[in-house]
Amino acid sequence: MLIKWKLMLTSLPYVAVAVAVKLALEFGLHFAGVIEFSDVGLVLTGGVFLVGFMLAGTMADYKESEKIPADVACTLETLEETIVQAAIAKPGLDEKALKSGLWQVTSGIHEWLYKKLTQEIMFGRLDDFSKLLHGVEKAGAGSYATRALGEVHNLRKTLSRIAVISRTGFLASGYALLETLTATIVLLLMISRFKSQIAELILVAFVTLIFTYMLRLIRDIDDPFEYSADGEKGAAEVELFPLEEYMARAKKRLG
Repeated sequence: MLIKWKLMLTSLPYVAVAVAVKLALEFGLHFAGVIEFSDVGLVLTGGVFLVGFMLAGTMADYKESEKIPADVACTLETLEETIVQAAIAKPGLDEKALKSGLWQVTSGIHEWLYKKLTQEIMFGRLDDFSKLLHGVEKAGAGSYATRALGEVHNLRKTLSRIAVISRTGFLASGYALLETLTATIVLLLMISRFKSQIAELILVAFVTLIFTYMLRLIRDIDDPFEYSADGEKGAAEVELFPLEEYMARAKKRLG
């Protein structure tokens, strides 16, 4: 429950600093401001437009990313079923070694997502499993080997997509403009005059919260696979329960 509030709560210190600076300027330095807050409206409108543009761009990758854990789990389960069918067709096949190899791939993917394994090691396990499938071909179950290698290809493609989404940011130049605009808006709040003390406190806090929160949210959405090694995740990471539920089902069969 706290996860959805995590980003909001960690944004509040920025709001507190902005309000404290505004009060210090007014009561400590007796600086009431040089422009009317109403004159800042055009800049605020531009900021809202840019936030919407950046959010729409990052959400496209995020919606795709939500499907990936289920795709990975389905591919792994299909590989497991193919191994079982191949072992039925060719009783002499080393089913135990194939299942063990598939479990190494499955656990390796999970550990890679949580930054416990490097990408090189994870793909190395997938290559080792592919070599085991060559034994299925030699045992005379060529159709099953072909089907399994096709699923390995799909799995490799999906995992490569995860790596690309995680390591590639959305429009660095867009982030530069958004960060500049956010800083400019906060600065304009500091030098603006307000009609009342209540309006000043509310508007400085509210506008600062909106822009700092949205900037941090867009950055968080931009990497929806930002899991940590201790199992923690941010406020905008995609859920891995399809993969984890498959692992729970398959642990006794494969491990």
